[in-house]
This record gives sequence, structure tokens and C-alpha cells, in this order.
Amino acid sequence: MILNHSHTDISRNEGCTLTGVLSVTCFLQDAVTVIHGPTGCTHHNASLLHASLAENDCFDIPLLVSSNVSEEEVIFGGEGALMQAIRSAESYNPSLICVVSTCIAETIGDDTAAVCRESRGVPVVHIPGSGFLGGGFSDGIQNALMSLMDLSSPDLHSTEEGVMIVGEKNLEYEAEENYAEVARLLSLLDIDSGLRFVRRMPAGDCSRISSARYAILRDPSLDPIGSALSSRFGTEIISGFPLGLEGSLRFLRQAGDMAGIDALPAIRDEEGMQDDLVATFSDLAGISVSINTSMADPGVLQVARTVMDSLGMVEEDPGIPLPLPFDPPVGTTGVRRMLQSWRRGISRA
Repeated sequence: MILNHSHTDISRNEGCTLTGVLSVTCFLQDAVTVIHGPTGCTHHNASLLHASLAENDCFDIPLLVSSNVSEEEVIFGGEGALMQAIRSAESYNPSLICVVSTCIAETIGDDTAAVCRESRGVPVVHIPGSGFLGGGFSDGIQNALMSLMDLSSPDLHSTEEGVMIVGEKNLEYEAEENYAEVARLLSLLDIDSGLRFVRRMPAGDCSRISSARYAILRDPSLDPIGSALSSRFGTEIISGFPLGLEGSLRFLRQAGDMAGIDALPAIRDEEGMQDDLVATFSDLAGISVSINTSMADPGVLQVARTVMDSLGMVEEDPGIPLPLPFDPPVGTTGVRRMLQSWRRGISRA
């Protein structure tokens, strides 16, 4: 037992580990997620996911099953309750059951992994979801991706040409738009985007993870996932979506080098699109603007200031406040959406 954790280890500033796991497993098609813990954990996260998805015009509540750990299970153990919950999940005829252990399950010492290893007619994968000793939302995402990776093997499939997209932020407002921009840039190199690990992906496709020659991580925080893919399956990695105008050109160069493709024609095409973009928003040149940097993401600031320089905007105080996106704009199209938001804000000032 680990006893040397401080109070600062336990505090979370990015949300619960369990929620991070569910932001992955709930986007697997034909899968059921079993939460091994009290019903409150399931109810809270179901409500949170429903509210987040509703903001994206998705009103389906993810299928979650609780093992309903109560005081009796806390005292005598909850493995029996977990087995019953897995049987309940099997009644939905899923292709995969994801079992997520919570803080309570870990605290009382249930061997969740052993229960999941028992032979059944459907694959059952255990994903650690306890964060009571310092884990957070990002840890939950990584735990889920690592555990689902175990469903694949280098011997299962031959290598495919498509690029696998890894770790999309399933709860972000522009998840589909960001994926479309990455796919657009890849198409300039005649590269197809393949598996989306995990974004509305059939659960059975987890076995195909090893078949991807190349993978693009959503952001560098997923580098441990990229390292695991490389060491297990020999996958080549690009460590993050393209951010901003310069990032798009750099991404094309990286993807071309990775796939052995001359990226220069694609870069020239993208530079032309970016020149057209700057011309479209030339009316913003010379306008005095200000940015609230106190809570801004450094990546957002870098992209925003690069775009301002390209347009000849002037950052000074006082100036018209600019709204910044929560995440850095992905690609040239993401910059276009940011500029459209700026133009609206400036017109109302």
C-alpha cells in the first residue's frame, strides 16, 4: 500500500479519473461500460456526459451499468456485485464490455482484473478509473487507451496504409470539425485517415489497432500512448494535431516525411489557401485589440498572436477584447473559425 502521498497528490484540477475513462469508452460502438462502484459514481457521470453531449446536439445517454456497491459490499467485498453487473451488461449483447474500477473498489481491495479475466462469451477489459491517490481526467483517458490497446496484437492483422487518429477529445465542441481538418490536410498528400481510436469506433475494431502504420495523437499529452504504440506495434507517431497556420504547414511536412511522400506540392497548395484566408480578413488590419492572458492557454495565445501579426492587427491596451477559443485552433480551418469569431466581436464593439 502506498502511504507517502501528500494532500497535493490527491487534489484534482482537471476532473475525475473515472470521467476521463468514460470520455473514451462511451464512444465505442457496440460496447457497454460497467462502473464498479457506488451508484452515485454512475449517476453523476451519466448526468455530466448527457449535458456535455447535448451541447453538441447529441442527446443519447451512454449505456452505463453500475455494480451498485453499498455498505455491505464495502465491508464484505464487491466482487460478487461486479459479476452480477457484468451478467447484466451481457444481456445487451455487446461486442465488448469495459469494466471501470472506481476509488471505492480500489480502496476495499476488490480484484477487479481477476473478475474480468474469467472466461465469457464476450471480451471484458478492465480499465483502472480510481484517482483517489492523485489521478485526474487525463490519466483516465490514458488508462482507457492503454487497456483497449491490449485487445490488439501484431499477429492479428496485416499493416494498413491508413493513418490512425488517436485520443480525440470526444467532449470538445469542435471534435468533428477538428477531425475533418486533419483528414483534409492528409488528403492533400493522398493519405487516407483510418481508425479513430476512439471516436464512434466499432468495439471490434480495437483488434485492428496494431495494423496502423502511422498514428496522429490528438495532443502531446498522449505521448505515453504513442510510445506504447511504437514499442508494441512499431507504429510511427506524429505527436499532436496541427495548430494554426504554421502548424498546418509543419504537419504536412511531418506527415509527408513519415509516409515517404514529397510534401512540397501539398505545402504550396496550403500556403495558397492561407494567403486567401488572410486576404478575406484584411479588413481587420490595423485594428487595436486586447487579449486577456490571465487564463489563456499558451498554445492558443501563440496561434492567436501569429495570426494577428499576419493580419497586421495591433495588440494594445485599451483595445477591443478578442474572444479566444478554449483549445488552440486546429489547422487553417480552425483559424478561419477563430477569425470569424473575432470579426463578430469587433463588429459589436
